[in-house]
Order: sequence, then C-alpha cells, then structure tokens
Amino acid sequence: MKLTAKFLTGCIALSAAITTTQAATVVAQISDRAGNPVSNAVVYVLPVGSKAPAAKAGASATVEQVGMKFEPFVSVVQAGTRMRFPNKDRAEHHLKTLSGPTMFDFQVYTKKEPEPVLFDKTGQVTLQCLFHGWMSAHIYVVDSPWFGKTAKGGSTVIEDIPAGEYDVFVTHPSLLIPTQVSPSMPRRVKLDASSVQTVQAKFDFVPKPEPSRRFVSSGDYQ
Repeated sequence: MKLTAKFLTGCIALSAAITTTQAATVVAQISDRAGNPVSNAVVYVLPVGSKAPAAKAGASATVEQVGMKFEPFVSVVQAGTRMRFPNKDRAEHHLKTLSGPTMFDFQVYTKKEPEPVLFDKTGQVTLQCLFHGWMSAHIYVVDSPWFGKTAKGGSTVIEDIPAGEYDVFVTHPSLLIPTQVSPSMPRRVKLDASSVQTVQAKFDFVPKPEPSRRFVSSGDYQ
C-alpha cells in the first residue's frame, strides 16, 4: 500500500532501522504512552523534491453504514479516489462532513447507496450521521499511493516504494498537536530498491476507542 501527506497538523515522523529484502518497504509500529499498540494510526510517505504518481483511473474505496456504525472507522485514500457510502442497515442515515476539504450533506435511505463522492483534495475529513450522533468516521486523503493504517497490533506495512528520499509521517484521529508524538519532527529517510525501513513512533496519549453500535428497543436498530 502507499501514501502521501501535506495536510496533517499532527503529522510526525519516525525512528528507523534498515534491513534488506526484495523491494523497498516501510514497516511502521505505533504505540501509546503506556507502550500498548495503537490501531487506526495513519502512516504515509511523501517523496522529497518530486510528486508521487497520481491515483489510478477509477480508484475507489468504501465506507459502509452497517450495524449502526461506519465501517471502517478510519480510511486512507489517495487524492482522486471516489468514495462509496452504501447503507446496509435497516435504518436511514444522514451523512454530513463536519470538517475537511471535501464537504457534503445527504440522506441515505435504507438498503440504498448514494452516488460516489470524489475526494480530490488532501486533508482529514470527519464524517458523522446526523440521525445517530454516535456514528462518526475519519477519512484521510493523501497525495501519494504509499500509505497504510495500523491494525490492532499497532503495525502497518507499506510496500512497492521506489528508491529515493521520503518523509515519513504518522497521525491519528485522537492526535491534536505534533508534540503528542515522539519523535515530533518528520523523519527523512533514504530508501534503496532492496531495503526495508522499520519506523517506530509513540503517542503521548491513549487514543479514544472507536464508536460502538447502539441498540434502542427490543434489540432492534433505530
């Protein structure tokens, strides 16, 4: 996977160690202040002195409304991607962006799917359902195809990166200011065609948990 960045006020870079393998790869490991692994951290690399390849024609990604929550809670896409928002719930939803470079506001009917939305500007987009206030999601739009999102184990792997110099960044929905992460400055790394760059970063906080689905009456969804 791949990535880019220009937008994040809480961007950070990471410490590194190199081993050799078949292709240029970045392996990131993110932890919180207690040393526990952090999921849903966004990691991306931005080439120095050049632009990354544009998104492929027809690039698309999906955020579902299912189980009365947005899935996934955090998404990372390259600028130029069209996002789908299918509703798989038995309830209607009203999607509205609260912040970010791509703004929209529309109702999604039961078992329906609205027209895809083009995300062509970089930045963090915060999404909420106006009918069900606990439903929220975050979409990070980057200028590069080299990005990743950490899983429950706190790690992500970004592969197929051409040789060259890159700035490596990390952010998270709970990250508010750069000083909440260590190291606090973007880290410039040089990747060879046969290298693996291992990067580590630590947040000075414990991230908020993902929103959970809620039941209302008789075990049904509202």
